[in-house]
Amino acid sequence: MKITKRQLRRIIAEAEQLTLPLKNTPGREYEYGEFARTPEVQAALVAAGFSGDGSFGMDGYPGPEDWRMYSPTTMEEAEGWIDAAIEMNDALRKAETALDRGDMGNGEDAFFNIVYPVQRKWSKHGASDTEGREVAGDWLEKAGYEW
Repeated sequence: MKITKRQLRRIIAEAEQLTLPLKNTPGREYEYGEFARTPEVQAALVAAGFSGDGSFGMDGYPGPEDWRMYSPTTMEEAEGWIDAAIEMNDALRKAETALDRGDMGNGEDAFFNIVYPVQRKWSKHGASDTEGREVAGDWLEKAGYEW
């Protein structure tokens, strides 16, 4: 069977559009967000108490994906991504406790005094960007704390 140059170019163009996972390929470049869906990252998420897709944890608090941080591209970044979500969830719990005890006047005070410093700590993962701040603010508002 003969293939013309035109057919070959079409076959190559179609093959380049396929995104088949290439496991364990050194130097492999992932599309944005793709690395977070690898089995290694999913296993780390589950081990940390989150669902495999990075959404809400078993305790009902936001997962790394829910916090809308930058998607990791290496396992080291994924570990930081997970650690950031864990620490921010702990900060949310502390904020809720402080509000329940009356230590903070409103959700905004609790956010800026308790949650935001933790988000700044994880800023290289995008935790302190607008999206992360909105997630925390929405969480406290939905929990019924005055803003």
